[in-house]
Amino acid sequence: MDDASFRMLLRSGRTSRGWTLDRLGRLVGAVGTTVGRWERGEYLPPREVAVSLDRELGYGSQLMRAWQIEKTGSPLPPWAHDIALLEERARLIELISPHLVPGLLQCAGYMRLMMGRNLIPAADRARLVEARSQRLEALIAHGLASVTAVFPAFAVDRLPTDVRAEQAERLLELTGTGHVDVHLIMDEETPIGLMGPLMMFHLREGGAISASEHNRGVIVHDEASDIGRLHHQIKAALGRSLPAAASRRFLEEVR
Repeated sequence: MDDASFRMLLRSGRTSRGWTLDRLGRLVGAVGTTVGRWERGEYLPPREVAVSLDRELGYGSQLMRAWQIEKTGSPLPPWAHDIALLEERARLIELISPHLVPGLLQCAGYMRLMMGRNLIPAADRARLVEARSQRLEALIAHGLASVTAVFPAFAVDRLPTDVRAEQAERLLELTGTGHVDVHLIMDEETPIGLMGPLMMFHLREGGAISASEHNRGVIVHDEASDIGRLHHQIKAALGRSLPAAASRRFLEEVR
């Protein structure tokens, strides 16, 4: 039923639960006759009501996807293709990186090291580091509840001694705030065969949007099958990683 229309999903979700139009309406602050008009496709509910319908009917964003397609012709709103805006609208961000510490969690020394390896001019590095180094704290102040990150232990313990100590201290500081969980993968293999980082943004208004990083840039995925596949990869990476407490102990040893 992935490609079903909003009205079809709405009616199916309600009737499968044995709910009347009035009962569903009460759950989302509407009258039964209005719900009936949504089911007949006469018009769409406001976005915030569609979010409530998706939640009450247990669709896990499928109903919201159908609403977005019918409202705009695309499964994603225009702002969803901007990673910075996705970060700002997220309540939870899941990050999987096959080689490096994810950007949001990097210390200033790590950023300078990576920028040097990528041949970014020295004149630009200080400006970029200053702009990025407090990004996570700004997002948390803006409403980001938590970040879950999975990456290899070698992304930290193979760094030059001074950068390793700084990066481990930064991760320990972040994980001590209650907003960040780090899960380290100890084996040498690329996590579940990933070629580049994966990101999953769970939005405060409901729904989730996934993105992956490639040589040609960051790609935001708007197909339900892609989102499901990437979500499975994130869960598989978590399954291969150390628990958060064990990851902290490792970081304490290498700092």
